[in-house]
Amino acid sequence: MLTKRSTRCRSTVLGGLLAMLFAFAPATRAQSLEWGATKYFKYNIENVIVSPTAGVAGSYDVKVIFSVTNPVTSSTWNIKTALPFQSPSASLTLDLGWDPATDVSNTGSENPALAAVVTTALGKGAALPVQARGLQSNGSTGATLCSSELDCPGVISRVDRYRITKSVTPVAFTSVVTRGRVALEGRPVCNGVDPAYVCPASTGTTFVNIPVPSAVANFTLSPASATTALIADPRRAVVDIRKCQVCHDGNMHGDTVVPQLSLHGGNRTGNLSLCVICHNPNQTDVPYRYLTTGTTADPRISGAETPIDFKTMVHSIHAGGFREKPFVVVGFGSSVNDFSHVRFPSTLRNCLNCHVEVNGRGTFELPLAKAVLGTTVNTRSTYLVAPGASRTINVAPADDLKISPTAAVCSSCHDKAEVRLHMTTRGGASFATTQSAIGTRVVERCASCHGPGKDKDVRKVHEIDGSGADG
Repeated sequence: MLTKRSTRCRSTVLGGLLAMLFAFAPATRAQSLEWGATKYFKYNIENVIVSPTAGVAGSYDVKVIFSVTNPVTSSTWNIKTALPFQSPSASLTLDLGWDPATDVSNTGSENPALAAVVTTALGKGAALPVQARGLQSNGSTGATLCSSELDCPGVISRVDRYRITKSVTPVAFTSVVTRGRVALEGRPVCNGVDPAYVCPASTGTTFVNIPVPSAVANFTLSPASATTALIADPRRAVVDIRKCQVCHDGNMHGDTVVPQLSLHGGNRTGNLSLCVICHNPNQTDVPYRYLTTGTTADPRISGAETPIDFKTMVHSIHAGGFREKPFVVVGFGSSVNDFSHVRFPSTLRNCLNCHVEVNGRGTFELPLAKAVLGTTVNTRSTYLVAPGASRTINVAPADDLKISPTAAVCSSCHDKAEVRLHMTTRGGASFATTQSAIGTRVVERCASCHGPGKDKDVRKVHEIDGSGADG
């Protein structure tokens, strides 16, 4: 059935999906990606050690021990000397977020007091992860080579194993934070990969990027052991990326080559558990919006914040031909990414094109879990100022204006005014509420009509037969 679906991809509907791959990519997005070289690299998070930060209440030192191996030669890469990591444009980054047992919130990532960030620079957001960039650097900001069992406990070897420690001070949003998530992402470049591998032609010292799949691990902030804080993933699988790759496979569909899924300049590849660390319910595209009056910039940059919550963003992108209102996200460098031209290459209403089923129930069915957060549409930041003027980014999510969770998903496709009215009047949803009101003053009743077995069951009205085939 998946093969059948892939053959139905057409250039007229898939051309728009090309933009999705580069929606939030920096200047390097113009580079091609060398997929053939990914087989030489594998990112590994080998252990996570968590301990309270000395003298700082509520803060934790999170030590991550990692490696990059070469599956072809069963060897390891020395990221401090190997050309793929030491050539210009190579990158290796660690991302730390928290609350993965519910929706990631990252509350407190900027500062534990949740004080507004006043800055003239673009790029500050409300719920970004804590990052360690340039792990391959030989400077003070780079990762450190493991030298002893005390440095790096719990690893099978210290050969080309590295460690980096970041301090985080998680702040409770809807509940006490007990868990975190770490991701290793980045791109080596196609230089010195293997004597037998011929890299594409390069210009000077600029080489094509290699989109290595990102690695993700989960940890507890209260480990029972001093030598590891690793835990199993506490979150359920909602979608299967292999279903996405039916069309996003780098092959020709019709007269269009549909690229494989790699984003942000080839840094973030093939792991949806990484995506939600940044694309969480408390994050919008406010970091790159500003007042464009009196400039030559695209006036859409001056628009209202757009949510980049994964559950809202992905549905909105794929519903480009169905939505009434264009879905526009402002990304890195204040790039304007209008997804209104995107056309889903299969039957849009069949949720099983992406979603999975567990024990006969689809992860798209209602009701949603109570822990699912509302989607922020307004952080109450002051960002509509001229370039160079001070911006005030509100990083405290308690006063964010949010869409209640079910409406946040359904309205991503069904965005017409009359449908939104139905969601609020009949379904109890809200498009401008706070998280504290959701579940108390705002109680969504959507499942009473659209839940399993009900008259307007999502599976029934979407004509989903349960096989995953196109309806």
